[in-house]
Parts: sequence; C-alpha cells; structure tokens
Amino acid sequence: MSRTVIRVISLGICACLFAFAFNVFLLPHKLLSGGVAGLAALIHHFLKINSGIILFTINIPIFILGLIYLGRKFVLLTIYTVTVLSLAMQYIPIIPISEDIFLSSVIGGAIYGLAVGIIIRLGSSTGGTDIISLTVAKRTNMQVGFLNICLNILVVFSSGFVFGWDITLYTIIAIYVAGRAVDMVYTNQHKLTLTIVTDQAERLCEELLKLHPRGITVSEAEGAYTHRPRKILTTVITKYELNETKHKIKEIDANAFVNITQTLEVIGRFRRD
Repeated sequence: MSRTVIRVISLGICACLFAFAFNVFLLPHKLLSGGVAGLAALIHHFLKINSGIILFTINIPIFILGLIYLGRKFVLLTIYTVTVLSLAMQYIPIIPISEDIFLSSVIGGAIYGLAVGIIIRLGSSTGGTDIISLTVAKRTNMQVGFLNICLNILVVFSSGFVFGWDITLYTIIAIYVAGRAVDMVYTNQHKLTLTIVTDQAERLCEELLKLHPRGITVSEAEGAYTHRPRKILTTVITKYELNETKHKIKEIDANAFVNITQTLEVIGRFRRD
C-alpha cells in the first residue's frame, strides 16, 4: 500500500475522531472547540443548521488563503479532511457519553487536540484557524497550538454571552487541553541543535544534506586527550526529524559523539517545510 493511500486513510480516521470528540463530548454540553468549529456550533445553536455544513461553508475563503501561502497539495488534503469531517459531524449522533461537563471538556479537548495534531503532522488541517495558525507559525517560531488558543479567544468570549460564563470556563479548559495535545503531537515546530564530533565529516555532511534541507556548519577541532584532529558539525533540525537523523549518523559513524540540545528560537534562514 502506497504512502499516499495510508495518509488519506489516516486523515479520514482522524477527521472522524475529531467529529466524534465534537459531537459526543463537546457539543452536547454546549462546549465550543473554538475557531471555525466553535463558530459553527454557535451558528448551529441559533439557526439549527447542521454544524458540518456550516463548517464547510465558512472554510471556503480560508482555503483560498491556504492555497496562497501553504501550497496546492496542502489545500487539496485539507479539502478532503474537512469534507470527511463535515460528513462525520452530520452522521455521528449528538449524544453525550458522560453527563459530567468537566470530564467531557478534558477528554473531548484531548481527543480533539490529538486528532488535529496528527492531521497537521500528515500535511493537512481541519481548515479554519489551523490554516491561519500554520501560516503564521511557518513564518515565526510560535507554536501552532498556542496560536490556536489565541485565535480562539474571540469565539470563547462570544459563547459566554450566549451559553453563560460557567460553560465558557469549561470551554477554555477544553481549548487549553486541545492546544497542548496539538503541540505534543505536532513536533515539527520544535527545534533541536545537533553538535556532532566525527571522523566521517565529509560523508556525514553529504548524507545529512540529502536527508533534510538543513544547513550544516563544519568546524575544526582537536581531542583534548588524543590530540587528534577532528571535525565538528553543527546543525538545527526539527524534533520530527530527530529519529531519522540519529539513525543516519549511527549508520555512517557509530563512534560519533552527538550532543542534542533544545533550541529556544532560530533567527535567520531556516526551512520549516
């Protein structure tokens, strides 16, 4: 089975998981997920139009934004994901599993966030604020989950006037849990600095440049004990690329010394795709 087919199937499953969390945990308690999905729920409350249909309609102009800044392939996958999501929200019954609003906000937010994180990691999105957040994150060092939380504030406060402030506070819990879950799954925004001391610098540079489009700085060094000349490679990668990079380093130079540190911010040219 090709990687494309696996990706499409995985996106469909995650879209259904999103709809399940929304219709079973959040919507029955009038908890909004924020963003376009929350806005769709808000409109559904007044007009009684299915939230899946509203969700797809609102996303049309946002698809155009994604096409301009995130590329054709991303938008096509997003349209597919949102279509499956809209259908799933239409057919999954709005029946609460739990009558406890706190448990529903936490569990629903966690499932919703995990689904969104995996969808983004697979190169798609659920439309709406995800596209806006990804566009901003691609040009800054801000995290997608954090941006989603910020963009959801307006919808959250709007829900307070409609559903009451007690429900709004539970909505904030759901949105916060969802944002943390997105950042936990979508690791492409987390940067790591690799410092590699190796005897196979030339070959290692060649293979790492093939592996991902990241610049590598080569420095001359000398071992303090052996006084042998060595070379140090320094590069910044995303956390998502770490396992593959470590495997490649071990494959080429099993004796290489590698120091991996968390990078707070990258200033300058750094390809985020």
